[in-house]
Amino acid sequence: MLSVSHLSKSFNYRPVLKDITFNLNASETIVIMGKNGAGKSTLLRILARIMACDSGEVLFQNIDMFKGVPNARKKLLYLGHAPAMYTALSAVENLELAMDLRESSVDQSIIRDHLDKFGLLDQADDPISIYSQGMLQRLKLTYAELADWDLLLIDEPFSGLDQDGILQMDDALTRWKLGFKSMCMVLHNRERAEQYGDRILHLDDGLILEE
Repeated sequence: MLSVSHLSKSFNYRPVLKDITFNLNASETIVIMGKNGAGKSTLLRILARIMACDSGEVLFQNIDMFKGVPNARKKLLYLGHAPAMYTALSAVENLELAMDLRESSVDQSIIRDHLDKFGLLDQADDPISIYSQGMLQRLKLTYAELADWDLLLIDEPFSGLDQDGILQMDDALTRWKLGFKSMCMVLHNRERAEQYGDRILHLDDGLILEE
């Protein structure tokens, strides 16, 4: 599913990732843990092709992510800290645009049904600039439910969620695992890492270690 080989990244000549190598198999969930600033989010951004690396190779479904055409990432979904959506647009407008960009147009009634499922229907037509962090997390969750993906890269999915949001996120992650989806997620909570992860990788001093 995903093969990462000898990945390295530096900022201002300071190495953040050093020769990172690991594989993620189909239907597997890998959890990446480490201290703040260890490079966890940087690693996910590189895998999603949002950030460039200094050296290394990433293969997704046997396609070179650094040399292949953008369409090679169609079955990959990245959800970072920020929603990566347009703040002036509404939730409905953002989701319609996101699905169009993925060449998977969805009827607006289906989008609204999903927003209702995650408690966002009342604010569905409001600009997302007024959304709280928890609402933005639920909006990203709605996007993940609508999109057709084979690999999900998700950074701290429980951040900013209230108890209802935590239960919704837990339900979604559990369903995806039971549905044999592949995921690579960053978590700080050890209990959750053991709950969702088939394997746990630790980033420390730029190096990755597997439990």
